[in-house]
Amino acid sequence: MKPATLLFLLLFFYLSLTAQSPVRYYANAKAGYKDGATGKVIVEPKYDAGSEFKEGFAIVMEGRKRGYINEAGAVAIPLQFDDASQFFNGIARVAVNGKNGFINYRGEWVIQPIYDFADDYTDGLARVASNGKYGFINSKGDAIIPLVYDDGRNFSEGFAAVKNNGKWGFIDRKGNEKIPMSYSDALFFHEGLARVSDGRKSFYVDKNNKWVKDAELHEEEEDEE
Repeated sequence: MKPATLLFLLLFFYLSLTAQSPVRYYANAKAGYKDGATGKVIVEPKYDAGSEFKEGFAIVMEGRKRGYINEAGAVAIPLQFDDASQFFNGIARVAVNGKNGFINYRGEWVIQPIYDFADDYTDGLARVASNGKYGFINSKGDAIIPLVYDDGRNFSEGFAAVKNNGKWGFIDRKGNEKIPMSYSDALFFHEGLARVSDGRKSFYVDKNNKWVKDAELHEEEEDEE
């Protein structure tokens, strides 16, 4: 390898390692942003609130409206939303006039704001609700799992807890019922186990709905707080 090529590669890797997104800071109860490496102010503290950067964008708020700035500090998507979340794989959830939808980096609607509730994408699907019923959509807005549940929780490890007729169970990413709706409560799968309750006590089951262990007392106390 030629010395000039090696030098270029070393410089590239150095810049990649030292490059940082702007860092949020507060002054006089206002949010601004500084260069992560030099500390130079990029955005004066003028926003009522601001998020950290993710995928090149940060959420900023003035009054009750939210929008997005880019890493140069410029407003990339106007402050026009009643609520907003950070970008994930190029899509962000936002809300206008009480309805939720999803936008791309250009602020264009990828999924129109038609939902009463929407959450961020997990496992490639987003939990949404309309007219009191929950389901899951993909990144194109297709209702992969119809909005037919009374309640639901996000996917984790390929399973999501859903509720109908006062009972919780679990479905897979195709909407197949994998664990019957027989529990008074059900949470998320983590490392192959999910915490459930039969109304008397809480315990953990595996993905075959087999009892693994009882919940410890301190976990019960945390749930009651």
